[in-house]
Order: sequence, then C-alpha cells, then structure tokens
Amino acid sequence: RLVAKEGEEWNFAYVLPQEDGQPTKIVVPTSLQMGWIESPGFFNVPSETGRDVAEHYAAAPLGSLPDHKFLSHTQVMPEYKALPDEPTDPSHPLQFMMEVYVDDYISLAVPRCKADLDHLANATMHGIHSVFPANADDDNDPISLKKLKKLEGAWAINKELLGWTFDGIFKSIELEETKLNDILATLKAWCRSTTIPFDEFRKTVYKIQNATIGVPAARALFTEVNKVLGVEPRYVNIQRNTPLLEATRNFRTLLQEAHKNPTKCRQLVVGHPDYVGIMDAAKEGTGGVVIGEGSSCVPTVFRFEWPAEVQQQVVTDDNPDGTITNSDLEMAGLLLCWLVLEYVAPDLYHKHIALFCDNSPTVAWVMRMATKSSRVAGQLLMALALRMKVRETSPLTTLHIAGDQNSISDIPSRSFGGTQKWHCRTDEEFLKLYNSHFPLPNQQSWTVFQ
Repeated sequence: RLVAKEGEEWNFAYVLPQEDGQPTKIVVPTSLQMGWIESPGFFNVPSETGRDVAEHYAAAPLGSLPDHKFLSHTQVMPEYKALPDEPTDPSHPLQFMMEVYVDDYISLAVPRCKADLDHLANATMHGIHSVFPANADDDNDPISLKKLKKLEGAWAINKELLGWTFDGIFKSIELEETKLNDILATLKAWCRSTTIPFDEFRKTVYKIQNATIGVPAARALFTEVNKVLGVEPRYVNIQRNTPLLEATRNFRTLLQEAHKNPTKCRQLVVGHPDYVGIMDAAKEGTGGVVIGEGSSCVPTVFRFEWPAEVQQQVVTDDNPDGTITNSDLEMAGLLLCWLVLEYVAPDLYHKHIALFCDNSPTVAWVMRMATKSSRVAGQLLMALALRMKVRETSPLTTLHIAGDQNSISDIPSRSFGGTQKWHCRTDEEFLKLYNSHFPLPNQQSWTVFQ
C-alpha cells in the first residue's frame, strides 16, 4: 500500500472491460496494482526504496540489528549451519550485494560466519518492512510466509532465482531445467515442422532471448530471427529458410552445451579492459593495433589485404551492385583484430577486452550481437561469439572512435595502396613507417603480426 493525498486515489482507478451498452464500472484499488503498462516504473520506486533502506541497515555494525520475526526461515540449510558462529578474522570485510526485481528481494554474500548472514537477512527484511509495514497476521505479511516455508528465503549455496539456477561453489548460472527442456522440445519440433504460427514463433523467441542472458554466445544467432520478426508473416516456414533452420539447430546446441557446462558469472560481467584493440577497414584491407591495459602484452600492429574477390564485391559508386558493404568489411576487420589478440595474449580466461572501431553499424552489431539485415555480418558475429565462448572471456566492450581520431589504425588499413603516402610493399617498410608515426616509449618497437 502507498499513502496518497486525499483525492489522488482516482489516479489509480481504471475501467473494467464490459459489453457495449452496459453501465461503466470503475475500480478504485486500495493497494498498488501490478501489470499495467505504465505501472512498473511507479511500482519499482517503493520496492527499490526498500532495497536502499536494507543496504543502509546492512552498513550498521554486525549484530546491531534486532532479530526479525522471520529470521529462522533463513537459517535452515546445511551450508548455513556449517558456518562458524562469529567471524574468525574480523578485519576481513563482509562482501555482499542486495538487489530487487519488481517485488523479489535478492541478497548475495560471501559470508565469514552465521552472524554475517543473520545480519544481512535482518537488514533485508527490516528494509522491506520499512516501506511495506509488517502485518500482525504473519499469513498476510508483505513478506510472503508461504514462500519462506518453501525455503525461498533460506541462505543456500545453490539457489533458483527468477528462473535461473545459481551455483555459489562454481560461481555459475544456468537456466532452470524445466524451462530449458521446454525450449529444447519446442526447437526440436520446429526442426521437423513445415509451418509454425507466427504467434508461437514470437513467444518462443522471447523465451530464447531470456535464455541468452546466461548463454551469451547464442545472442549472435538472432540475425535471421530478427528478419522474420520484422516481416511478421502469418506462418513461419523454417524448412524453406535454410539460414533460420541452421540458427534453430545452433540454438539447441548452445543451450544443451550450456546445461552441461554452466556459464561462469565472470563471463557475464563487463569490467575495465585487460587488453585493447583498435582497428579500421578500407576497400583494400584492414589493420589495427593490440595493446595491454590491465594486463601486459607485446604492442602489436597488424594489417591484412583483402583478397581480390572480396575487393571486387565491395559496394562503391562505381560498383553499386556489390554484395559487401563497408560496414561488412569493418565487421570482418574487428573479427581479425580479435584473432590477433588471441595470438598476442594466449590467456584470455575471464579477461576483459575492449575493441575500438570508427564504424557505427559495426559497434551497434557487436553490442547487440545481431544485425537486422546483413547476412555477412551475421556470420561474422557468430564466429566472434564462438571464439569468445571457447576462450571463456568476459563480455566484449565495443566503443566507437571518431574517424579523425583513429589514425593509429588508418595507416595499417590503407598501407596496401589506398593512400599512396602510406603504401608499403613489405612488412619491413611498413614497420619503419609505423614506428616513425607512432613511436613507443623507451625506444621500443612495434611488432608486426605475421
């Protein structure tokens, strides 16, 4: 319930559906309703306020909060009981996080002892009751006693939250098995079906999109799906759409593989980059640099000349019917930059990587890991996503850099004749030119990737 000034209760009123000609019925709710198009943002204000209050309580000294009436429901799991009563090293800080999703409050902790978890549980539940007052009747309390009795509020190493299973030992996440099996069964049926009603197709796609939160490589498979969603046909014929059929099969493969090897949470968290790549592409070729930021690597510059058959298919004023756009070339160059990084920095496990590019479509594609039109870029995105999965890196940060500020990669990408003053016939010529334009400190030299 929320307190409102007298007369403002009408702002929450709504009209019930009714048959034509019947008297209009207006509902004036006595508590906040959920499910309206414009209500979630308003509803989240009090629930997030409860989270903020809980974080304030959690910052209080350990043991300073009174025991909540529901505290015992958080203390029932064996892993809780196995902890010591008090911290063995009080100088080591308690690490925790509190979040709220609509009306689900979630606390994560790296506990030292039972007292840590009791403190956080008290802080969370007192924070909720600071906004949603407690009810003397426990069965009608804003904190659901029914869910507490199902152990949903108990501290546990393995926990199911919002359709996901979190493993505190392996620090991994995976889709709940029942939801996974439902999606896999539907995809299997699609691979054998002639036609699929569009509404069923769209509903399942939304489920798959949710599943890709924990299977990031699968995000790169949506290029063909997006084309169908844009058209909204009455029926979807996957058998006649070979790229879409292939994407459907690949969705099944990646979801099954993620169930066998759950995704590490570090693969889902963006951070300051350990390595940085900067690249550019032109009709003649692509090139760029790879350098260390948080981790060290050999400063490396690379360049690659596109094969003649690729250059002949690039769309230009003289070749408007070409099949490869400049943005496709930039996407290919970004993938090559990643492959160079793999060679220069062999250990990319859980590393953070940032790639700079002066092409806005490429940056947008990589951020979404999907395109709406370019099939070429869609295939390149899939290759990039699979390489990231194989190397088990953290999410890729892709940033746009203005073209006039990207001279560090202009020279290698245009060193094949696109700009005559930078034309180099050999890597030795190129290295001499590049060192003269971008000298490294302490008389170091760039390394040309070969």
